[in-house]
Amino acid sequence: MIRRSPVALALVAVALTAAACGGSSKSSDSTSSGTEPAASGNGDAAGILSAIDTKAVTGPQKLKLDLTVDIKGTPSNAQLAVFTKQPIKLALDGVVDSTGKSADMNVNVTLGKDPVQAEIRTGGGKSWIQVDGKWYDLPADALSSTTGQSLPQGTSLSSVDAGKILAAIDDPAKLLQNATVSSDKVEGIDSDKVSGDVNIEGVAAAAANLSKTMGSSGGTAPTQAEIDKSVAQLKKVVQKAHVDLWVGKSDHKVHRVAFTVDAKMDAATKTSSGLDGLTLNLDVTTVDADAPDIKAPDSVGTPAEFQQALVGLLTKVMSGASAG
Repeated sequence: MIRRSPVALALVAVALTAAACGGSSKSSDSTSSGTEPAASGNGDAAGILSAIDTKAVTGPQKLKLDLTVDIKGTPSNAQLAVFTKQPIKLALDGVVDSTGKSADMNVNVTLGKDPVQAEIRTGGGKSWIQVDGKWYDLPADALSSTTGQSLPQGTSLSSVDAGKILAAIDDPAKLLQNATVSSDKVEGIDSDKVSGDVNIEGVAAAAANLSKTMGSSGGTAPTQAEIDKSVAQLKKVVQKAHVDLWVGKSDHKVHRVAFTVDAKMDAATKTSSGLDGLTLNLDVTTVDADAPDIKAPDSVGTPAEFQQALVGLLTKVMSGASAG
């Protein structure tokens, strides 16, 4: 659990944002957050967090995600060392409709000077991916045949059950401490901006509940003793963990999350791995949107061609990382 701690913290932040349904107004075409200078808010942080509407998404959502991970140190593993040359960046931008089971998402990954770009479409029970300007059918086992890891039945961009995830988190107020409130906007939606430090114990409990709820074949949920041990380790490693949440004043839904974690490895981890620490920054925005207009590409490559393209893509990613 300690090795996955930044991911667990980020997952909780993304899960909170996954519940956003926007206000009564549709989002604009702008990809910016639309924030204005913050004003002092009159709301109570705990009250705002506890009143967050955690019902599952029922309509299409415009999603924008930016993730940056900066790993410091000199790893003993040569393959891992290429990822310390520069920050790793992931950007997602598009529309996901869990009810209509459709999605159109642009993906951008940067490990070196040249970003890798792709587009994924899902609709009508089919999925396609565009790599280097060419479209391919994306069968359910496409990734598992390459990585050796099987994906759960029905897994796709549009099949995540935000309601179950949020129910596992329980009371969002337990995730923050030293919280303050101000007023701001997210793409025109009046919001309470709640800012605070992450409560390690609360996040560990939420991550454990997520593990029980989401599950995995052959996996077991952590025991309370394992959770307590992980909390103690996290408190030694995590130097800073800060979250900003934008909650709609009228709909009480989370429309944006900005999340920062600074971690410094303990002596044992540094000795065994060569890692000094890492910084993780995550910024996610979701608002109401029109359903994506999904059309099948005019021409698609064969499964064999997709496998070749995927190998070429991975080679490009690793080469870019090595080159810095």
